[in-house]
Order: sequence, then C-alpha cells, then structure tokens
Amino acid sequence: MPRNNCIRIALDLKDKNILFDENFCEEKRIKGFRSKVYYATLTYHPSHCECCGMKNHSYSIVKNGYLTSRVKWVSSTHYPTYIRLKKQRFLCRECGVTFVAQSPEIEQGCFIAKRVKQSIAMELADTTSVKDLSKRHFVSPTTTDRVLKQLNQSVKNNFKSLPQHLSFDEFKSVKNVEGKMSFIYSNADTHEPIDILPTRLLTALRKHFLRYPYKTRMNVKTIVVDMNAAYFTLVKDFFPNAKVIIDRFHIIQLLSRSLNQTRVQLMKRFNASNSEDLKNYRKFKRYWQLLLKDSDDLNFKDYRYQRLFKKTLPNIEIVDYLLTLDETLKATYDLYQNLLYYSKKNDYKEFKDLILKASPKELSSFMQTALKTLRKHLSRIKHTFMYPYSNGSLEGSINKIKVIKRVAYGYRNFQNFRCRILISFKAKKNSVSQLPHAA
Repeated sequence: MPRNNCIRIALDLKDKNILFDENFCEEKRIKGFRSKVYYATLTYHPSHCECCGMKNHSYSIVKNGYLTSRVKWVSSTHYPTYIRLKKQRFLCRECGVTFVAQSPEIEQGCFIAKRVKQSIAMELADTTSVKDLSKRHFVSPTTTDRVLKQLNQSVKNNFKSLPQHLSFDEFKSVKNVEGKMSFIYSNADTHEPIDILPTRLLTALRKHFLRYPYKTRMNVKTIVVDMNAAYFTLVKDFFPNAKVIIDRFHIIQLLSRSLNQTRVQLMKRFNASNSEDLKNYRKFKRYWQLLLKDSDDLNFKDYRYQRLFKKTLPNIEIVDYLLTLDETLKATYDLYQNLLYYSKKNDYKEFKDLILKASPKELSSFMQTALKTLRKHLSRIKHTFMYPYSNGSLEGSINKIKVIKRVAYGYRNFQNFRCRILISFKAKKNSVSQLPHAA
C-alpha cells in the first residue's frame, strides 16, 4: 500500500480506489511519441445499483469482470503520460444491468482526465496559442477549444452590479464583427475588464447596458471615455448620475496631432527647387519629434554634431531655428507647450483661460479646429482635472489583447476571442471554477 500512496502523490491522484499493479509503469510508443504508461485497477464496493437504485446487500450486486481503457493524464517531464485503467464491472442481480466503476478523476465516458482539462484551463490564461497549448498537453486543438467553451460560463456577465468608476474604449477585433472594432469597458479602480462587446455601435451599447438594473446604473459616479460622440449620448441616457471624464491622453493627442499637421503643411511649402528651401524641408522632416516633445525635456547641454546643420548643436537650438521659419508655426508651438505645461500641473483654470483667450488669427487652421473641439468639451475636461482616473490602464489591457491576438495569428470566432481575453485578466483560480474538479 505504501507504493500506491507514493504513486498517487507523484501523479497528484486523489482517488484511493485506484490501485497500481506491481509492475506499475513502463515506456511505450503511442501515436508516434515515447510515452509513460501506468497500470492500475479501479475497484470498490458499490452502495447501490446505478440503474435501478437498489441498495447492495446480500450479494445483490456482484463483480463481473473488467473494462480496460487508456486515460490521458497530465504530461510528466515532457512525455505523454497515460493510465491504463482496469475499471471494475458490476452486475445487478435485481435488474440484470451491468455498470462500470466510476472515479471522480475522470468524467464518465471520457478518456481525458479532469486534471488535464484543469491544466489546459490554467494555461489558457497565459499568452499562448491554442495549437501550442494542445501540443504541450498532447491533446487535439478540438479538446482545447472544448475546454475554452466550458470556461465561457466562468466569464459570463450576470448584469447584477457595476463599479462606481468605469472606463470605456475600443480595439480592433475579429474580421466578422460589424465595423471591425469591439467595445471594452473595465473597472477604473481595479483595472479589470468587465465585458467585451463585438461592436461599438450605439444601438448595440444601448441594448447591452439596458440589461443592467436602473439602480445599478444610477450608482456609477464617473466614466472615462475618449472623444467618441456615441459615448456621450450613452452616458447621458443610461448613467444620469455619472460624470464624463475625457481621457487626458486624447486631449494631448489632439493638440500634438494639430501641431504635427501644421509642421507637415509648412514642410510641403519648402519642398521646392530652391536649394535653401530643400535644406529646411529636410530639417523639418528629420527633427519632427523635437517639435512635439515637451520643452522641459529638450536637451540644452548636450552638444552633438548635426549633419543637416553641419555643426554641433543641442536639441533646443534646433527647435528655435525651425520656429524662426514661420510665425504661425511658432504661435501654434507656444500654445501647444503652454497647454502641455498646465495639463502637467493639473491647472484647469489656466488651461481653460488659454483655450478661451487664444487668438485664432495667429494659429494654424488645424490648431483652431482642435481648440474649437476642446471648447465644446470644457465641462468634461474639467472632470479630467478633478478626478485621478484615466484610460491608461485600459490602453495597457488593449496592448495585451493585441499580443494575445498576434500570438494566436488572429481569431475567427469572437466568443472564443472574448473568453480568452477575459480569463487572461482574471485570477487563474477563478478561470477553472466552472470545470468539474477532481475529488
């Protein structure tokens, strides 16, 4: 018996009704792989008949031979591992039906142990492809997909509760979804994604959030969004008590894009036959990143040889030269840097005054359009400066989603993609909660 206990510990086998033979293990070639095969017997005294339910007394149920099956077990030292299990057969003398001994380690009628499925479920939370995961466990991709479908229950949205602070965003999803962009929302405090929708269209979002109780939606206090107009309408209709926070990154992105478009427009004017203009054209093309950089981060001490200037210069002098070439560019650049400064200092009053008092005649048309957009959203931008929430964590989650998609070489089925994303962000112990556990 000590031998059986040691083997059970080595295999992480909990069923004490499984007893191992004297020559309990050998190496065999199965399906082209060198494999380890354990020989064991499953037997016990049944308490009743599984067919008629009659209790076992006075030899009403007797042993009736064995049924041998090869059960796939968790791989050991990168070798496929099997248990060649002799299952005891029983005959009920009352109803004449034969039934086979069952183990909590193996589902009835299945030749893959629950331990294997649990191991697959645990590793589905990692960033790996289904094919690689199947190879590692020596099972078919169909088996892995079947486990993934079982996990769908563990990430199913019950629509009972919502956190007080939410983040909304979208990402490029599978090809067969409408618009190719899927919607994701998460808890702004814990950064854990709550659910993913196949589309970001307003009609679909309305239908989804309508499934939450009205009182639950009333408890939401803040929602972080980008400048998608559909989100503003959605929040107004379904979250009346929630304050809209425009993600700070999108505000700065709008300003930096306007400045860059101003640079490109000016650069094209220098793309002429004149040799001096062509030199300036190359400088605008080469040093575009310096214009978008925060002026506080520009290097003014480190002198390096600049090929286009044919002398050693620090970065700040390069920017100063480029700004002397056009007054509109200089005014647009100064406004961009000032707004960047007040945003970094979290000073809403000065940020707002600068937007309202900026002279449109001195600025480029791109920056004028950006300021017009910001003026329209000033009330929401105020919340950006008031609250510490942003979509930074959600953008990080989307980066991880892109990695999951790239490692798998893309997905066809949205539900499988959604399930894979959600379980990768949840605790692994919760990932396998819906699978039948071994005793």
